[in-house]
Amino acid sequence: MADKIIVLNLGTTSFKCKLFDFARGEHAIASCAVERIGAASPSPWQFKAGDTRQDGQDACHDHAAAFQLCMGLLQDHGLIQSLDDLDGAGFKTVHGGSINGAVPVDDAVLAILDDYAAFAPAHNPMYAALMRQLRTKHPGLRQVACFETAFHADMPAYRAAYGVPYAWMAMYGVRRYGFHGASHSYIAAKMRDLAPDARRVISLHLGGSSSLCAIKDGKSIATSMGATPQSGLFQNNRVGDFDLFCLPRLVAGEGSLDRVINTLASASGFLGLSGVSNDLRDVLQAADAGNKQAALAFAAFADNCIGYIGMFTAYLQGLDAVVFTGGIGLNCAPLREKICRHFDYLGVAIDTKLTTGKISTPSSKITVWCLETNEELMVARQTRDVLSK
Repeated sequence: MADKIIVLNLGTTSFKCKLFDFARGEHAIASCAVERIGAASPSPWQFKAGDTRQDGQDACHDHAAAFQLCMGLLQDHGLIQSLDDLDGAGFKTVHGGSINGAVPVDDAVLAILDDYAAFAPAHNPMYAALMRQLRTKHPGLRQVACFETAFHADMPAYRAAYGVPYAWMAMYGVRRYGFHGASHSYIAAKMRDLAPDARRVISLHLGGSSSLCAIKDGKSIATSMGATPQSGLFQNNRVGDFDLFCLPRLVAGEGSLDRVINTLASASGFLGLSGVSNDLRDVLQAADAGNKQAALAFAAFADNCIGYIGMFTAYLQGLDAVVFTGGIGLNCAPLREKICRHFDYLGVAIDTKLTTGKISTPSSKITVWCLETNEELMVARQTRDVLSK
């Protein structure tokens, strides 16, 4: 049985990993996070294991260097003797096109990651690069790619289709896929334990990257993101849903398509609309101080969430529970209150003094929850299942 699994989560300039030892249970026994990878200055890092916490700085020019740093810390603290102690590495991989679920990393998987890099340019290239580097430097380390799209793979075909030429789906993979599958699937499993009678659930994963998911009987039937992580709700600095027929005018005004795409991908969302920050906490602070753009950004984001909840309630043919998760979902009480207040006509009522677990009042006709997600655990479970076959 594959018990010792390292889960790897890559950001554009960050690297996070958690070590699981299933012989000890389903809790991570250590974690390591490295920030500002590739910067001229040393990268700050933090290591945690039990009651132990260690902080430091080291030069990390790429994700492979961050991986080596974290493995060294695991060895220093006696959690592994070498990489040979690891049964495998699981990647929280983003976009694999038609690949569903968790699969061993091989040449075909790497080719798919390359092929869909245009759909997830901030994610796929860095994952493929680290996978290739690890195959070269540590060929004995078994790698598993756990695709974020998997939880949404059984959405009805009519809900996954865009109104584009049918051939584009087969030729270019143009269809809705959905993301944050590890988080939404964890919420689905958690709700089966906490509220087994809640068959119709809407999960709101709200954070630097956000999406909603309609869950019926534990399965995804709709999600707000589409072919790429750019769509759906607007994000911290990404555009979200956008009318592509604005592009000709924007290209004429901004000078190039690349410049427009870069702005939509990295200078939009909270940052672009508020003109203040890509962090909702800063946006709210500015709104409270009278900044009208910041107030607009907050109101628009809440309205985005409200609109999808309404749509997904129709898809579910009713609603039993709403779950907030992710950094914003758990910590932004004003957003939760604004969203829930809109649905008082459905009998939704929350206790504003509650911040975790069930936060709805006993009289609320729909239960409302604040639950911490555990994406890494879902990736670790999938990786273990693949490696144990």
